Amino acid sequence: MAIAGEATTALFGAWRLAHLDPAGMRCFNISVTGFWRSFFAAVLVAPLFIMLLSVAYPRLETPPPLIRFAAAESIGYVIAWVAYPLMMAWITRRLDCWDRYIGYIVAYNWAAVLQNAIFIPVHIAWMTGTVPAEAGFLLWLVVFGAILVYLWFIARTALGLTPLGASGIVALDILLSLLVSSITKGLH
Repeated sequence: MAIAGEATTALFGAWRLAHLDPAGMRCFNISVTGFWRSFFAAVLVAPLFIMLLSVAYPRLETPPPLIRFAAAESIGYVIAWVAYPLMMAWITRRLDCWDRYIGYIVAYNWAAVLQNAIFIPVHIAWMTGTVPAEAGFLLWLVVFGAILVYLWFIARTALGLTPLGASGIVALDILLSLLVSSITKGLH
């Protein structure tokens, strides 16, 4: 299947998972080839990420040189897309669900497109004051909460984990994201 067709089918699967439909997993290519192709999601998310950075940069208290900022954020972006699958390779072996690792990462990567398509515009609207500060923060919290539920459902469904186990995976995802963000900001 060509990457465009595979991406379309995978995004439909991610959409179904967002509606808490476990049958969405059937829409993913869970082969080794599908695993590598799922990282195309990073290409789809990149324009949104660049848009977020273009709004965030002028709002920094003491912005670094633009080239350094762009380089640091680009490095952080790549690290974020690589570190989580590496961490999960180790974790799934310990949780005895390694056989479901590829399907999980494929679903997780494609789901990132939907998450960012919703989260980044909300975050930008809040940052820029397009919506009042209190309403923007409330909307941000609601969207963030929905994404946490979405990630939990993907972990539970794709890895076959208990509710508590899936919650632990989401918590580790958040911690790793915070670590990568902190390292990235340190590179500014």
